[in-house]
Amino acid sequence: MIRGSVLPRGRAHALAFLAALALSAARCAAEQAWFGQGVAVRPVEDLRLNFSNTSYTEHGKHFANEEAMSFRWSFAEEWSAGAGITWGQDKIDGTWHGSGRPTEHVSFDWTGAFGDWTVFDAQRFDLKFREGERDWVVYRNIGSVTAPPVPGLPWSPRPYATEQFYVSSRECYAGHDRFCQLRLGGGVRLRPAESLSLSVYWQYRDIERPDGSWDQFRVAGISALLSL
Repeated sequence: MIRGSVLPRGRAHALAFLAALALSAARCAAEQAWFGQGVAVRPVEDLRLNFSNTSYTEHGKHFANEEAMSFRWSFAEEWSAGAGITWGQDKIDGTWHGSGRPTEHVSFDWTGAFGDWTVFDAQRFDLKFREGERDWVVYRNIGSVTAPPVPGLPWSPRPYATEQFYVSSRECYAGHDRFCQLRLGGGVRLRPAESLSLSVYWQYRDIERPDGSWDQFRVAGISALLSL
């Protein structure tokens, strides 16, 4: 038995039911649903390795997958740096197609604690190298604010809000700064056990397509992370 995993059964079941109900309600107000799972391993104190898989559905139909692995090195009290690689598959006309060369990224992150509040900010660069196309880079500013645990509830639920701001160097995007996507969202993180964390979230996306049109849609998701 993992220490800290013993919960009042009725309260834990009630919270699990409320989380499932919240996800179901969010899915009703979203075009897409995302399901993620991952494993984090710390070979040494300041280094974390991450392995993850995410499945994407739209109106109940499975249309894409992503597998990723990355590392994060904490080189100062509030600062870390990392890099990773992501492989994608898309379902087109009933057949799965790989993205060819994967997407690499590098990231420089800051995490600050203000009492029981946590603020996170990342400067991330996605490297898009595709056969038959000119290489391009996407800059992503990723930020989040996480509130203290809600008192009186099991699994230490912590509400949070997030934003992501994208700027692309790809030539097909218009405008001097080539801003191409905005994500705004919020959710709650839960910890059923010391080594397991869950996140239930909702997200709004405004994204520019290569033809210059903008699409707005909503996402509901759930992800699980096992820390070893």
